[in-house]
Order: sequence, then C-alpha cells, then structure tokens
Amino acid sequence: MNQQAPERLRIEGIAEAWLKAGDSPASPLVYRPAVLIEFTVNFRSLRAGLNHSEERSYSAWLPEADLALDWDSRGHEIDRGSQLTMQPDPAIGYRPGNYLTTRTDFEQCVGELIEKLVRTERLRVYFNPVFGLFSTPGDPLEDFLARVADSALGRIEPELKRLRNRFELQLEQVREAQASKGLLTESLNLESFISNKLHFFESENRLTGMFSTLAGAVFGSAEPRSKEDTYRADEEELREDLERIEQEASEALRALYDEYLALANEYDTFDIGVQPNNLQVIRSILLWVPVDEKGSET
Repeated sequence: MNQQAPERLRIEGIAEAWLKAGDSPASPLVYRPAVLIEFTVNFRSLRAGLNHSEERSYSAWLPEADLALDWDSRGHEIDRGSQLTMQPDPAIGYRPGNYLTTRTDFEQCVGELIEKLVRTERLRVYFNPVFGLFSTPGDPLEDFLARVADSALGRIEPELKRLRNRFELQLEQVREAQASKGLLTESLNLESFISNKLHFFESENRLTGMFSTLAGAVFGSAEPRSKEDTYRADEEELREDLERIEQEASEALRALYDEYLALANEYDTFDIGVQPNNLQVIRSILLWVPVDEKGSET
C-alpha cells in the first residue's frame, strides 16, 4: 500500500517562496514552513547626525498547533535574493505538521516582530568624545581612528604655529646675542662670519622641516640635528645654543603628538535604536526551507 504524501500547507492571502537547497545534500530533504519578513530599517540620530537605512530580513519556524512563534528559532537573519525561488524543487516533499496559522495570525507575527525589533535592534557606531566624531555604519574601527587622527592633526595647527613662533624667536635671540658680541660682523673675520651664517641657516632649515607640514611636524621629529655639523673651536657656545633650541623643539612636538595621539585613540561605542515608524515592511511571506527528515537545515 502506497503512503500518501502529506498535504502542503496553504495560507490564503499569503505569498510563498522556497529556499534553494544546497548542493548534494547528505540525506533526503523535506520542506519545513517558516515566516519570512523583510523590512527597510531606518536608523536616525540627531546627536550622531545619522539617517541610515538598511534592508533586513528575519525568519522563524512556523509554530504548530497553538504554540507561540519564536523569532530566535532560525537565528537573526537569512540571505535574500538568489537563494529564494518562486517554485519548489519537485524532488523535495513537505514535512507533516499540525499547522493552524491563518492570515490574521500571520499579520500578528509582523506586529510582534516590530515590537521585538524596537526593544532589541541596534545600529552600533564608534564615537570619539574628545572631537565629537562618529563613525559611519560599517566602518572598521581602524578606519574610524585614522579619520579621528586626521581631524586631531587639523585641530592642533594653532598649537603648532605657537610652538614654531616660540622657537624661531629663541633662534633670533641667539642671533642677536651673537651680533652683540660682534661675532656676526663681516669685518671681524670673514671665515667666522660665513661659518656663523651657515650654522644659523642650517638650524633654521631644520626647524622649518619640523614644522613644515602637520604630518611631518608630528611624525617626523626624532632626530632634530644632523650629526655631521662641524663647529670651530670658538663656536662652542653657538653650538650649545642651537642644539638646545632644536632639541627643545623636537621634544615639544613629540609631547604634543603623544597628547593628541592619546586623545585621538579614545573611543566609545554608540548604539542607535529604531522606532516603530522607522520600520517599513517590504514583504511577509510563507517560506519553505529544505531540511533533512530529522528537521535540520541543509
């Protein structure tokens, strides 16, 4: 006697789709019914300056008898698009079950899911409290921190300008001190005059190099002086003064860099919830999922 195939569930007024089975299933398959609801989810935050929309899909096994639907029974989401088809695989039968769901029950599932998403759904972004910057959805943390670092460099420009003026003034004071001693008078000694001029010129160039660009000023100030500089015996005081100025400039830049690097690396996570009117149903369908005869998904 032939066993009669179980009758497939149909819910009047509810569209259907079938999830494609994987290649070469390990055991015979049957279709098990599930609820699939697709939304456009809109996340808004005035604080983060964000208005972001995503399409998301949620599914759960269709309950039997008077059992409640469990939105965690198939995980959070399933893939959309090419995995769904409007026709079943004729080689796959249907899993028997005492399914009593009506169109009204199905529509109630949509309302229950909306309530759940309002309670639990969150879009997480990163936030730097020092500079008030937020990441964009999906940004990796390292990309966000790099953007914060760029912003930090831009904001230290006034401090860099102040430091540059400070050390250029010190250099000018040394120049005036040398001049007051007659060491920069050409008539005193042409060789000494030229040597002094070259040392000032080289020191000015090194200071300019430290402060030439924001990135160069912050990242490139480990070696303030060239070790190849040579001084005459009567230029010891000048050497000490110029080396001191350049060393202090380098240390001031490094301290400024360390301070702003620490601030730029600060971040918190910022969660944005969703309101019921920001959930737009795209479609709700009865989804047939191929499972093995023991009930596991393929």
